[in-house]
Amino acid sequence: MTLLPSSLAAAAGGLPTGRIVAAAAAFIGALVVVEVAYRGGRVLLRRSSAHNFCGVLDRGRWAARLLAVSIAGVETVRLAPTSTHEGLSEAARIGIVFASAWLAMKATGVLEVLAEGRFDVSIADNRRARKARTQLLVLRRVLNVAIVVLALLAALTALPQARTLGASLLASAGVLGIVAGIAGQSTLGNMIAGLQIAFSDSLRLNDVVVVTPPSGTAYWGTIEELTLTYVVIAVWDQRRLVLPVSYFVTTPFENWTRQSSQLLGSVHLFLDYRAPMDELRSEFQSFVEGNPLWDRRVAVLQVVEATEQSIQLRALVSARSGSNAWDLRCAVREHLISYVRNKHPEALPRTRFELAGGSDRDDADEALAARKGLGGG
Repeated sequence: MTLLPSSLAAAAGGLPTGRIVAAAAAFIGALVVVEVAYRGGRVLLRRSSAHNFCGVLDRGRWAARLLAVSIAGVETVRLAPTSTHEGLSEAARIGIVFASAWLAMKATGVLEVLAEGRFDVSIADNRRARKARTQLLVLRRVLNVAIVVLALLAALTALPQARTLGASLLASAGVLGIVAGIAGQSTLGNMIAGLQIAFSDSLRLNDVVVVTPPSGTAYWGTIEELTLTYVVIAVWDQRRLVLPVSYFVTTPFENWTRQSSQLLGSVHLFLDYRAPMDELRSEFQSFVEGNPLWDRRVAVLQVVEATEQSIQLRALVSARSGSNAWDLRCAVREHLISYVRNKHPEALPRTRFELAGGSDRDDADEALAARKGLGGG
């Protein structure tokens, strides 16, 4: 293979004009066939219901051109001088292998189109759609890895020198297997974990999760990208948290959309014992019913705790998604606080104490007189 450039130079200088024209015609003809097939395919797809696959056809255009040129190269090797046949044949066969692998990887884009076209994640209850899209995405990546490995193996078999190298590698397969197992333990573990997550339905694209990495800080976000080795979480403040896939197999995490995207949200308030509960409950119900974020499932206002100084109220509301639940909680909290402050300020929390000796009224009068005396009035 190291003599291939000089061989090609010698061949170009020694070829008759007719052979050069024939080879050029073969290559041009191959490209014309690909172009005609490409344009015809686009026309047929646009006229049918499968117009979404035009993007897949576009992405595979250059791979198809390389495959056609490589096939044409195999057919035109006989036009070259005999001394260059072996080198040119090897180059053409390797070109066919890698072009076929490239084209096959582009063809796996059909899975992505199927996921986007048949499984709509914009609907409210999109759990099944997100599950299917996650599995198709992982399956596509697994197929791409397999295609690359098979292409490398096929390319090695096309080279006589590589066949000898392959025999040597097979002879020491035990040692290489141990070394590869130790060096790639983490990577292989993540890949296996990625397959386990995708097909066990424990994690999907667009799932709302709460994770606590080794730093100890809890992060709330959505699954933006899921690969065979890592997961990207879009945090609520527009940061991106990247975690290995093995984290979701070995570490507990919260999945707010495991069964459904619907959630309950709670709001806690501390008020005085004089708070008018019936009026607050009526105001709360009226406000929630007029809020579009409420999904009309749960709306409850209850006293859940009573201490020596105040009572604790809990407002429980339901929403279609985690983000809606958060916004609804904030709205309910703001409204109840404003209502109590404006309508019933006496219901705000306060600290009571009793002066020693006498009645409350007498004690209050004495305290007032003492203050006046200190003020000179």
